[in-house]
Amino acid sequence: MDNENNSASLLDKINLYSIFRDILRNLWAIALFAAAVAMLVNLNDHRKLENTYSTKATFAVTSRTSGNYAYSNLTAASTMATSYSNILNSSLLKKKVCKDLGVSSFNATMSAGVIKDTNLMTLRVTSDTPWNAFSITKSVMKNISELTNYVSSDMVMEVLQEPSVPTAANLATTSRRHMIKIGLIAGAAMTLVFAFLSYKKDTIKREDDIAEKLDSEALGVLYNYRSRRTKKSGTVLRRKTKLLVTEVTAGFEFVERFKKIAALISSKAQKQGAKVIVITSVFEHEGKSTVSSNIALSLAQQNHKVLLIDGDLRRPTLNSIFLENGEEAKASPDDILEGRITALDPSVLDESHGLHLLLNDTNYSNSTDIVSSKGMEDLIALARREYEFIVIDTPPMSLMADAEVFADMSDMSVLVINYDMIPAPDINDAIDSLRGCRAKFEGCILNRVRTLPFERRAVVGYGGYGRYGRYGNYGRYGKYGRYGKYGRYGNYGNYGHYGHYAYDDQSGSEKVGE
Repeated sequence: MDNENNSASLLDKINLYSIFRDILRNLWAIALFAAAVAMLVNLNDHRKLENTYSTKATFAVTSRTSGNYAYSNLTAASTMATSYSNILNSSLLKKKVCKDLGVSSFNATMSAGVIKDTNLMTLRVTSDTPWNAFSITKSVMKNISELTNYVSSDMVMEVLQEPSVPTAANLATTSRRHMIKIGLIAGAAMTLVFAFLSYKKDTIKREDDIAEKLDSEALGVLYNYRSRRTKKSGTVLRRKTKLLVTEVTAGFEFVERFKKIAALISSKAQKQGAKVIVITSVFEHEGKSTVSSNIALSLAQQNHKVLLIDGDLRRPTLNSIFLENGEEAKASPDDILEGRITALDPSVLDESHGLHLLLNDTNYSNSTDIVSSKGMEDLIALARREYEFIVIDTPPMSLMADAEVFADMSDMSVLVINYDMIPAPDINDAIDSLRGCRAKFEGCILNRVRTLPFERRAVVGYGGYGRYGRYGNYGRYGKYGRYGKYGRYGNYGNYGHYGHYAYDDQSGSEKVGE
């Protein structure tokens, strides 16, 4: 039982998608290694098999007493081949051949075999020159009567194919087969090496990895979402959608996962009296901007007054998520800092999303100076008085210190982790930096998790478990019943809190959880 539990635990820790992806990414290295090994083997074979030639003769073996009885002839051929092979390797025969050819040493190898399901036997001789191979074969055949009498006087060997002088060396076919075989073995071995390295890679691939490898709590997991396609004029085109929870194309699982994360953050914030929430990542392209946007939208959908600030003044991203092509931001942090508008200005409200936005469409090289200015502190202080939540999307922590500066003005911080991308020690360093700021570090969101189809079914729990089938045993009224803490139908939304899809933002440089 313990062995079974250990095996199940090990299998749970293996992320097959990650292993297959790493193998595919390193196919060039696997192929290069296999080719290199095959070439070395081929060179070695050339050295060993140089100038070897083979010829053969074919015999029909029959029994004198059984005549043409097929079974007896097959048995006779098998018996003859076995005994013949022993005689071919005897010193007596080799001395006889050397005397016959007038040479002092026997420089050849001989073998006998039966052609499958026939009474035909072949004699094969290999030597260093074509003439040696041919002459030795003829010498052996000249003494065939004497050899058959050694084996059995009841067997008759009739020559069907005379030997010929070989014109090509054995190297071409023998070495090629050996080279291909060794190359395949080397490729398989290197594939196993990459699979092992992928398994041992110290990155975050599962929700459990957050607790096992990081000093952090898991606030949620966002799975990969493949963009939907639509047909136009007979051509399949990728649908260009902004992957937000407010979009009509947003999937149920995608929306519910953000509802769960937003409800958890809201609950923690209300217990602590927190309002300003910093959302950041370690490196670029981890999806934090789209995650920030959807958390802010989910909080707004729960009837909270929310302000979303694009704190990445050097490489802004939120404008590509909320604005159409060519549209300019109505209000930016710079407008407020320079006194052109106030944080309560009507232009800050984005009525289409029910959210208050401070976007940025300008790249500032002195972003850290702007973020750490008194004007930014005043902006945050004013927003605290007017909004229930202020969500700040900051630059990655590895690029500049802006995230830590914002965290010193905020109440809570959340770290977005991209699936199988950042080494755990680097993430722990970022967590330690956030813990050293004024804002309380609340945990991590694992983003863009990818699994194979059967792994995802195992994670989500497909099947008929309640009124809504595929969404598991949380059924019509959610895990906590009709009068749950956070809504009419359960703890985190209308129909329970389990979903598994996340979205890949095709409209901007950032991507949402896959």
